[in-house]
Amino acid sequence: MKKYILTFISTFFATGVVGSILGVLYYGPEQAKLSKLFPPGIVNEIPDPVFMLISGIALMLLMIISFDKMGVNNLKNGAVTGAWYGALIFTFFGFQFMGLVNIVTVEFVLIDISISTVIGAFQGAVIGWSLRKFG
Repeated sequence: MKKYILTFISTFFATGVVGSILGVLYYGPEQAKLSKLFPPGIVNEIPDPVFMLISGIALMLLMIISFDKMGVNNLKNGAVTGAWYGALIFTFFGFQFMGLVNIVTVEFVLIDISISTVIGAFQGAVIGWSLRKFG
């Protein structure tokens, strides 16, 4: 249990920094543009941080537990596995979302998948390293 807690803490802070930078540089401006296309209250101009935190924690826990069960416990394997997780999970989310509503473009989804792949690799590297360090 100790390795999960310490891995979660290190991943939470490391990913929080990277995610915040990308949020300011890409996702924030895109969200603001998107919100202007709809009547007030339909699309938030600024994402609700509580829901973003809950979803981020759930994804981190999924990755930490599954990486441990799969034996992913070093920087390199963590980065590779994290990239796959990021790419595939956000391919699912992006195209599922496009199938349900006409709010985002294919361009946005493809950029999101690319960014999520990079974030996934970084997050996976931190998880892999942490599982070995604290395991």
